[in-house]
Amino acid sequence: MAWRPHDPTHHPCRSQRFTSRSRNVRIKRTLSVGTALAVSCLATVVATNATAANPAPVHSQHHEHGMGLDLAALRAHKAPKSPVKHGALQAPRPRPGDVPSSFDLSTYALSPGDQGRVGSCVTWATGYSGYGILMKEQGISGSPMAPMFIYSQIAQGNDQGTWASVALPMEQKQGIDTKDDYWQGDFDYTTQPDDNERANAAHYKLSGWQQLPTSGSKAKAAIQDAISQGMPVPIGFTVHQSFMDMDAATASSYSYLPGDSHSDPVEGGHEVTIVGYNDKGVKIENSWGGNWGDGGFFTVPWSFFDTGDVDEVSAMGKLVTS
Repeated sequence: MAWRPHDPTHHPCRSQRFTSRSRNVRIKRTLSVGTALAVSCLATVVATNATAANPAPVHSQHHEHGMGLDLAALRAHKAPKSPVKHGALQAPRPRPGDVPSSFDLSTYALSPGDQGRVGSCVTWATGYSGYGILMKEQGISGSPMAPMFIYSQIAQGNDQGTWASVALPMEQKQGIDTKDDYWQGDFDYTTQPDDNERANAAHYKLSGWQQLPTSGSKAKAAIQDAISQGMPVPIGFTVHQSFMDMDAATASSYSYLPGDSHSDPVEGGHEVTIVGYNDKGVKIENSWGGNWGDGGFFTVPWSFFDTGDVDEVSAMGKLVTS
């Protein structure tokens, strides 16, 4: 065996003891990490169980749809307490007592349209849904009509919304173009109608329209009067979250009423079209496509008109045919 100088720091037993001590330290550290992980996992399980037992409030995730009723501007103009007629409606008024207990114009209605996320609900309610009923009633070809013919002129590139008392006079004066002729489509609120589109729209003018009361027995009587004469009735109202989330069962049951603004947050304003009524309430066509509500339609009880959420009610007269 080769000779080596004595090393006072070298001791076989001491080296082994240091090695064992290092191994023990590593084992203790491993155990400490394992214990910490176990405690962390246990805390997570406890927290999860506590959350399950006491879940946090969850807000419903509703689909996003365009609306577009300009509530601020509309509310600056007070709704009439009695019907106010604009133009010659060309519709016979029924004698007292002749208004039927129920009436349904939905047999004349087009399939509900879809405004997308553009704030064009007013011109969909009037220019698409309302016109669709009137044209089929009167046997006039050309529908469906183009809501953006009117809305683009109102918006001028600014998707700010509007209300029926702005759109209906334009439809009375200008008419509205057909979708087949209006090349700008359903969502372009910037490009203005060209001369050819304006000329075609002039063949489809309203004879007139009416502003109706928005609440109570006067609203009910005026709506029944208009619908029973074949006049679609656009209405503008304040939208709560529960309306956005409405399912088919609620939409068809004449039971929907909004909650207060705290429990049922306000989402904005919207315009839709009443197409029928009975003793329970009214049937309404929306512009959010056929997958919303009851095939794109919904119902509300007559008491909906006592909630204070109805901001405007109008009646559309027949189209000029001469």
